[in-house]
Amino acid sequence: MLRSLGLQLRKPSGFFGKIVSAMLIKWNRNRYEVLINDLKIQPNDKLFEIGYGPGLGINLISKEYESCQVYGIDFSELMYLRATKRNKQFVNSNRVNLMFGDFLETEIDARNFDKVFCLNVVYFWDNLQKPFEKANSLLKNDGLFYIYMDSKEDLSKVTFAEDDIFNKYTIEQIQDALKLAGFKEVGYYFDNGYFVKAKK
Repeated sequence: MLRSLGLQLRKPSGFFGKIVSAMLIKWNRNRYEVLINDLKIQPNDKLFEIGYGPGLGINLISKEYESCQVYGIDFSELMYLRATKRNKQFVNSNRVNLMFGDFLETEIDARNFDKVFCLNVVYFWDNLQKPFEKANSLLKNDGLFYIYMDSKEDLSKVTFAEDDIFNKYTIEQIQDALKLAGFKEVGYYFDNGYFVKAKK
């Protein structure tokens, strides 16, 4: 059962995926609020979320910043459908563009975004270099890549976060991979999890 929860958190699907979707809304609201404040969003910014889940973060941004465009991708079909429904008014007005697919395999316009962000996604990347390099390629010069992740120590205490599902990275591993991917300024702070900023 706990292993099934870990797999559902990675890629929600079916009936249990709907339950996980509701859990994600509850668990992640506060983290999204902190993340959005830290992004320092400016008028007419273009943003991209990797792994948007049920679409809460995109919804919060779209409600508060009317001149911004928000794009995103998720490889769970259920999350794509849920996020599209949650953001229907913004999708219909072309302020939100949601993609269904694998971030690494989907062609996305380069040097097109002011901010790229992801929340609780890095655990599911076996190799940090490729996704970090792709995130860098999407950003305009001086653009910002923002990551939220739980600590390796906290994840190690969670029974459903099995090693073959969750990659438990240290903050040092994240910093090193970001620098290797070409980010010139990398910083972070800890508040019940790591909030990491990397500037192109």
